[in-house]
Amino acid sequence: MRTVRLYMTMTCDGCFAGPGGELDWMAAAPDPEMNRDVVDLIGQADTAFMGYPTASGMIPYWRQAAANPAASEGEHAIADAVNRVHSLVLSRTKEKIPWDNAELLMVRDDDDLREAVNAAKHQPGRDIGVPGGIRTAQAFARLGLIDEYVLMMHPVALGEGQRIFSRRTDLALHSTKTYRSGVTRLIYQPR
Repeated sequence: MRTVRLYMTMTCDGCFAGPGGELDWMAAAPDPEMNRDVVDLIGQADTAFMGYPTASGMIPYWRQAAANPAASEGEHAIADAVNRVHSLVLSRTKEKIPWDNAELLMVRDDDDLREAVNAAKHQPGRDIGVPGGIRTAQAFARLGLIDEYVLMMHPVALGEGQRIFSRRTDLALHSTKTYRSGVTRLIYQPR
C-alpha cells in the first residue's frame, strides 16, 4: 500500500502560516542541499492531494517556473519534480481544472475524503504527497490520513498563526536534518 506523506513548511512555534495566511517568514537563503532533498522527496511521489485554492496558485506557479529562463537551477529542479506529479485537486464544488496532469475530485465531506484517500492508496504507484494548503492539511491530520509528516521548520516564531493540528496527536520522530539556512527537516510518523 502506498504511503501518504504530508509536506509542510512551519515556524519553530508550529505555525504553517500567519494569522492572515502570510508566508513571508520563510527563510529565503538559497540552500542547494535542501533543494536537492526537496526534489528527492517530491520524486518519491507520483500523486498529490491538494485543495483547489492551493492548486490554483501552486500548479501555475511551478509550470511558469519550469519555463522561466531566469529561474535558478534549484527552482527548475523543484518545478520539474512538482510538474511530474499527478495532482488530485479537492473541492466541494465543481471547478474547472485547466491543467494537464491534474483532475478534480469532488469531496463534500469527511467520508468522501477518506474514500478518495483509501482508493488512491490501493492503486499501484509511488507514494502520495500532500503539499497543502492549510485546510487540506488540517483535514488529513484530523482524520488520521497521514502516514508520515515531513515538516520543514524555519528558524522563526510568529506567536500566532495557522496550525494543522486541532487536537492532541502523538507522533514518533523518524529523522531530523538541519540545513545551512537554519531550516530543520523533521520527519514524524503517527503512533
